[in-house]
Amino acid sequence: MKKVLLLILFLTTSLSAQTPKVKYWLDPEGKEIKEKDIDIISEQYPDNAMAYRKTIDSGIVYQFNAPKYSTYKVDYKFVKAEIEKITNQKYSNSAIFMIKFDYLDDSCDGLFSNTIDNEKINSIKYYDGPIKLKLEQKSNLIYLSFFENKIILKNKPTSKNDYFFSDQNHFFRNNLFLHPTICGSFGLIKPNGETLIRNGAYRIDLMFEHLTSEIWNLFFQQ
Repeated sequence: MKKVLLLILFLTTSLSAQTPKVKYWLDPEGKEIKEKDIDIISEQYPDNAMAYRKTIDSGIVYQFNAPKYSTYKVDYKFVKAEIEKITNQKYSNSAIFMIKFDYLDDSCDGLFSNTIDNEKINSIKYYDGPIKLKLEQKSNLIYLSFFENKIILKNKPTSKNDYFFSDQNHFFRNNLFLHPTICGSFGLIKPNGETLIRNGAYRIDLMFEHLTSEIWNLFFQQ
């Protein structure tokens, strides 16, 4: 009898694990759409990014209701001090910080999960590392990759060459990266406190281009 109960429990657990999560797709106004219409909606709302949230039934709601861009004016010294706490490194007062932020429960093309092991970290570094090095060598840029608290990082960030860190005290999640979006967000923080957040999938080199005066001044009028 005991073996039968154990077998039933095993089968129930296995079936539960294999049951796909319910997904809901909404436009910015909350109207349900079909997954195949995502590209159409994204073209209709170019200033929006796809946010996501969990539901009571453990499903996920995807909705184009996050701003693609947000701007802030922050206390640079205070933010830099928080970054130094997280990374255990010291940075110049002229450093421009670019932060890639990944959110809990993201399902970005199945590439991310709530556990980021060394294999995934090395895979990301393979693509991002050369671009990071090139941009940092020609500017005051410091590129860092932060993950929302409760995402498990398997690396051991003890060297200056590592740039994957956990936002353990929720500082960046609560103050700058407010909208969980598919494939994360990027942030640029300048020494004068001007801060630009871009939500959604993007590239490091394209985010770096926002620092040119022609683009930056579109967001921060002098």
